[in-house]
Amino acid sequence: MTSTKTIYFAVSLILLSPISTTIPMESIDEKKIQSVSSHTPENNWAVLHNPSIGNHPISEASGLIHSPFGKFDPLTESPPAGPWEKMGLPESNDGRLFIVQSHNSNLQELEDSLVFLGIQIIDHLPDDSVVISIVPGRAGDQIDTIQELDQVRWVGQFPAMWKISKTLYPLMNLDGPIIDLDITPSPSNSPDDQFNLERELLEKTGEFHIHSHCDKYLCKVKSAKTSLISSLAADFRVLKVEMGPVLTIHNSNASMISGVDYARSLSELDLRGEGEIIGISDTGLDVDHGDFGNRLRNPIYNLFGPDSSGADTNTGHGTHVTATLLGDGSGDSNSTGIVPESTFHFYQLEVDSSGVLARWGSLYEMFEHSFLNDANIHTNSWGSENLIGEYTSDSRSIDLFANDYPEMLVIFSAGDMSNSGVVSPSTAKNSLTVGATTTGAFGSEPPGQVSDESSLGPTSDGRIKPELVAPGVMICSARAQEAGLTAGGSCSESVHTDGTTPLYMTLSGSSMATPVVAGASAMARQFLREEVGLTSPNSDLIRAILVNGAEDIGEFDVPNPQEGWGQLNISKSIFPQSNGINQTLFLDQDRNLLPGHSFTYTFEVSGNNAFDATLSWNDREGSASADQNISRLVNNLDLVVTSPSGEQFNGNDFANGFSQSTGIIDVLNNLERVRIASTEPGIWTIKIGHSGGFSQDFSLVVSSNAIELQEADLTVVPNSIFSSETGPLKGDTISIQLSWINQAAAPTGQYSISLDDVTDGNEIGTYSMPSLLGGQIETFSIYHSFQSTGTHLVRLTLDYLSEVDELNDETVGTNNNIFDLEFNVTEIGVRIIPLMEDGSYPTDFASAQSARNREINPSTESWANFQLELVNEGTSETTVELSISTVQEIGNSGIMSSPQDEWSETLSDSGPWVLSPSGESGDRVLITLNLTDEDADVESRFALPGHFVTDLILYDKMAPTISHSVRLSVDIDRVEGLFTVPAGTEDLGAEPNEFALFTLSVRNIGNGPTEYGISCETEDRWIVHVGSSQVPEVTIGPLSRLQFVPVPIRVKVPPASSGILAGYTNLVTCITTSVNDPNLQTTETATVEVLESRAFSTQISDMGGNEFGPVAITESRAVQNGDTISTILTISNRGNIPLNFDVRALSSSNTWPIQVYLFNEDPPLGEATTTQTDIDPGSESRVVIRTIVPLASIKGDRNTVTIKTTLDDNVVTNATVLEVKEITTLDVRAEEGFSISLGRDGNANILLHNSGNVPLLIELTLGTLPEGWSGGFLTGSTFTMDMNRDSVVNIALQLPSGTTPGSLFNAVPVIIKSTSPSLSVETVTIDMDVTVLPSIWLEIQSETPSIQGIAEGEETTLVLEVQNKGNTESPIFINHEELDGWTVNYQWPGEELEPGQHYEITVSITPGKSAEDGLTQLRFYANSTAQDGTVTLTNSSFVFDVSKSKSSNQGGISGMFETLGLPAWTLAVLFVVALGVLISLGVRARQEFSPVDSDEELIPRGSALKAGTKEERRAAALDTYTTGDVVTGGVSESEINETLQATIPTLPTHQVPEGAMPLPITGLPDGWSMEQWAAYGHLWWEQNGP
Repeated sequence: MTSTKTIYFAVSLILLSPISTTIPMESIDEKKIQSVSSHTPENNWAVLHNPSIGNHPISEASGLIHSPFGKFDPLTESPPAGPWEKMGLPESNDGRLFIVQSHNSNLQELEDSLVFLGIQIIDHLPDDSVVISIVPGRAGDQIDTIQELDQVRWVGQFPAMWKISKTLYPLMNLDGPIIDLDITPSPSNSPDDQFNLERELLEKTGEFHIHSHCDKYLCKVKSAKTSLISSLAADFRVLKVEMGPVLTIHNSNASMISGVDYARSLSELDLRGEGEIIGISDTGLDVDHGDFGNRLRNPIYNLFGPDSSGADTNTGHGTHVTATLLGDGSGDSNSTGIVPESTFHFYQLEVDSSGVLARWGSLYEMFEHSFLNDANIHTNSWGSENLIGEYTSDSRSIDLFANDYPEMLVIFSAGDMSNSGVVSPSTAKNSLTVGATTTGAFGSEPPGQVSDESSLGPTSDGRIKPELVAPGVMICSARAQEAGLTAGGSCSESVHTDGTTPLYMTLSGSSMATPVVAGASAMARQFLREEVGLTSPNSDLIRAILVNGAEDIGEFDVPNPQEGWGQLNISKSIFPQSNGINQTLFLDQDRNLLPGHSFTYTFEVSGNNAFDATLSWNDREGSASADQNISRLVNNLDLVVTSPSGEQFNGNDFANGFSQSTGIIDVLNNLERVRIASTEPGIWTIKIGHSGGFSQDFSLVVSSNAIELQEADLTVVPNSIFSSETGPLKGDTISIQLSWINQAAAPTGQYSISLDDVTDGNEIGTYSMPSLLGGQIETFSIYHSFQSTGTHLVRLTLDYLSEVDELNDETVGTNNNIFDLEFNVTEIGVRIIPLMEDGSYPTDFASAQSARNREINPSTESWANFQLELVNEGTSETTVELSISTVQEIGNSGIMSSPQDEWSETLSDSGPWVLSPSGESGDRVLITLNLTDEDADVESRFALPGHFVTDLILYDKMAPTISHSVRLSVDIDRVEGLFTVPAGTEDLGAEPNEFALFTLSVRNIGNGPTEYGISCETEDRWIVHVGSSQVPEVTIGPLSRLQFVPVPIRVKVPPASSGILAGYTNLVTCITTSVNDPNLQTTETATVEVLESRAFSTQISDMGGNEFGPVAITESRAVQNGDTISTILTISNRGNIPLNFDVRALSSSNTWPIQVYLFNEDPPLGEATTTQTDIDPGSESRVVIRTIVPLASIKGDRNTVTIKTTLDDNVVTNATVLEVKEITTLDVRAEEGFSISLGRDGNANILLHNSGNVPLLIELTLGTLPEGWSGGFLTGSTFTMDMNRDSVVNIALQLPSGTTPGSLFNAVPVIIKSTSPSLSVETVTIDMDVTVLPSIWLEIQSETPSIQGIAEGEETTLVLEVQNKGNTESPIFINHEELDGWTVNYQWPGEELEPGQHYEITVSITPGKSAEDGLTQLRFYANSTAQDGTVTLTNSSFVFDVSKSKSSNQGGISGMFETLGLPAWTLAVLFVVALGVLISLGVRARQEFSPVDSDEELIPRGSALKAGTKEERRAAALDTYTTGDVVTGGVSESEINETLQATIPTLPTHQVPEGAMPLPITGLPDGWSMEQWAAYGHLWWEQNGP
């Protein structure tokens, strides 16, 4: 045990250190945070508040796309298609897949644009490209539309060869190799596409000899021919084809770890995993191992494993891993797991028969199942041994899952491939990957080193893996009792219940290190929930916490390929320290960041202490098609830490184990870290920037002696100054809207703003503003008129009096308090006057503003008209021109951009216009401007919602500076739209019990994403399935604008048994309703016709109704010579019209006659092989096929009865094989077990029934009984049972005294052996339960059996012992039979006699004068006086011989007899006896020379078995009732033969009619009547005669 304690201590040192922490967000319980602070004042827990919002530079676009065949610029080079012709692909491109390349790294805008077009992104390609799927027939139009998007640089087809992993290329042209394939289905597959893909894979079994299993995320194909690869690559439903992984567990020896007590002691919580639920996938589990208690939440899950057994029968790997994680050490406390109070569920992945590791389905589905069963951590100590370093479909599946379910942490072992590299799927970006370090346990390498076998990183694309290492060498943990191929040695003195198998063993490897990290993750998660109040910590937060506290072992050189970021140190992760001082741990999670934006956190940091910051995020799934050496990072976040002196440290820019400021930016990893050994005092900032990709959530962990600065930060935003007129006329009053935001956390308090005309040097106004809370926006409007022409620069200044302490203003940081906007003010000369919608003039400022805006209901119109009056306000004639800008959209952020739809601007009259001087006729002209969304159609495509504007400028052609501008706007509401059309409804119908299928196509013609509900029903309530569901009502969507979805509608025609005939019709009605607008709905109908069905089925059975399967897999039916065998053919009309059937039966041997007739008819007199039957719809008919087994048949003869059922040209064949053989079936049924009262025999019965066709020799044996038990068979142990006979076996059992009442653990094994005449032996063992009843069993005895020659009047004593041998206490009563002339005195104790207790009673005996001479008997009785009727009483008695002494006057022999107490006539009796003996000896001597009877020759002369009749002696010989050891009786061979001979029936005698054939010597054949013999006896002799 010393070694075990050594590892316990070593791991404590390795894992654990000092303490302190912080945490964020709205899910935190602030009260809990306060309570933590109150208990541990030196620990400073703080919540990170809203950081300041800023911009971040987008990564410069390279213009390149990285394909499996190299990088290329699509504008100058064609995509490399690869050797598609050589590999046998029919086309170079996939007809449905297209690549869309973005102009820049902001892919979120590209995704938003594609979603508006109803297009889904299904994959990502570096650099800055995505893969989409377009339905054929619409590709041309949609590609043109996509190409016109502002974000798009290039669109092109996706080469099919890009789908195929390069590892498969060498195999594709080889004939014969069989491989396993992993196929990634396209995310754009419809349910029907997915269903058909799986079905087609299964249907190709004959061609490719494969077996497949598909789910939404992965199809696994086993033993496929390589010719399948090219067809999969050409299939639009397939995104990726790669070699299937060869899974292996990760260990080379054995071991388990414990030793987190030190970490637990640092927290007021026990941190033993209470409340945490963990999923485990591994080989199997010894569920009975005591270390798991009742913490396995469900039976072992087999739905993703290769077989249905959860046992850990081979290496015991799964049991060892599980106990390392959460074993409670009940067998040895030194082997306690990391979190012994966590509960778990288990997924088995091993084939018990071979030990091969295998998995069905995708990891996404397995982890989703685990998560939906409440797990938040799932650990996996296994991986692929053939896909080293690669980003595989399994890796992609993990990343997709973690992005969809960020609350669940997935952990994988890195593998034990040493320098070969980390194994898939631990190469996933979002998994936590673990390597192994030494422990020093059991004489192994001292701690602090990476194990030689542990796999080294990086991945093929250069990412840091593993992230962590943990103790994994010689870990002592649970050993599965059933494991037969264990490699580890015992590490504890504890053993399993068999007394020999060790309870614990050692194993080594990354498999053993992985559950250590999983346990640490559970401890961290429990701490965050219970002590910090974070109800749902995300997986990227847990990863960041563990990495942030990792220790650099050996030389300071993290990150490195051996240890990643270092060795796990859970106490340092949760309770960081620097120079012995507890640090504050700041946490933030779930904050979302858009490309080109950033969050900045500001801290005041004390000097000379460590500063650690770790950023982690669950990235989107990486590219399925790019070369393995190209980065799989999709969303590129940057961690930037800036010191007070301005020195900048980028994430993952390290040297000698610490951050350096060289400016290197990480573009590979989704975990970035800054580590500074000693800080300078002052203000530090942490900036999280997004330099490219899609929107992304993240988690941040910071530890330092620091305080987060929570100040306000007023900042201007785009369009902080906004006006509908930026080109007003001099003197015109315009409206100016002002807006800004407080982007920090703290409220501002009261502050002031100013608005100035910088050009004129005039103050437009100053305004005092109320306090603005953190993160909130303020808006403010004013009216103003400019009094001079020209350009006027208007400036908004926030907090111009410097009343607010800000993070950024004119004195600190970046001045974000100023916004400028230019107004071009022109001289009065020309003017545009927008009229009201009714054509009237606006009367005030508000109506003037209203005249410039139109609101459109896109469901009724897609255009807006503005009536404009162009006026000359000058004193001379002028020629004017009108300039109209293209329509732009202003988003919620105030940013102006091009609209998604194309808009047109059309004037009712084209200029230029000549206007008369003001006041004269012709000084104005009225025109109409029409703004139309050209892509909209009120019938099928509504205009997109939004705020759209166009700027109009009216100017004098001769003096362009004389001008006037106005901005017109159109507001389009969000409205719902729906268009449906049914397809496939013509000639719609189905046969009974089948589905009629048509399609309801649903299109969203509204102007935004919408969900729709579809409900279908028929007139007669037939079953309707909508979509891929099994219900008549579903909700689909959300559908993007113009997205088109075909929804299958399946209507099930009731079975023919319902009575519905062919030609019947039923109307199905489908109502489609908008979820957002229930008043918007469409109704479509279709008529379903019941088609004619001539379906039928056949089934054959015996007369008892036992059905037979296909003849090829059904055992032959045992028959005997002369048997008449009947087979029942049941024909069921499953159609909906009457059917007429022909039935014909054939016998493979012409010596077996056949008779065919309807079940309700009498058998024909002769052979008949055919019949006919009419069956109504939904009915059935039974036909009897009877054959006779020839008497001359021998054992092994077989005859196949073939039955052909014909309907028109449709022939169905059934067959059954009859074989002459013995049937040795013994039915055994045990009645209730033994109910035994101590002191009495207990009896139990076993019922036997010979249901075979031969007699059976039955031999009974009792198995080994526990010590002290005795039993035997009261009915004999060997006997013969004739066919169809019953026997009752009666067993007697005695139990030792004192046996405890109740049901006993031990049972009585009864072994029943049956032997047929052909010596076929079958053995059945029945375990009979034993129940002991409450019993009182009294026994009275004495060591003195007799006292003789007691003198008259002399008192003699004897000692009686009374013992309670039962199991229930009892009061007792002692009495005796009175003897004349004798005085007997005694007393007994009055208290109750306990079980096993005994009393000694002294009895005095005195003979009186009247006592008779000679030997007499004195009988004593021990009785219980207990009154409990539920207790069984067994009393006893003891007989004691006594005699009175007397004087004698006789001499000789008579005197001697008298002296002995015998009467005088004893001598006469002895003489008679002697004479009898002499006579007997004479008779015996005579018999010695007489012949021995054959019936007696097996019994030895002089044997006691001669007693009784022969039948009585046979019964005695069979009787094996015994006490003590079990003895089985035996019977002589001749007696067995005589018994069997006696069972042969006497041949009957029959009077044969005149002219009939003579009967066989055995009499009338079995089953034949005399009438049949008279008619067909000659046929029997032809078939069976000599």
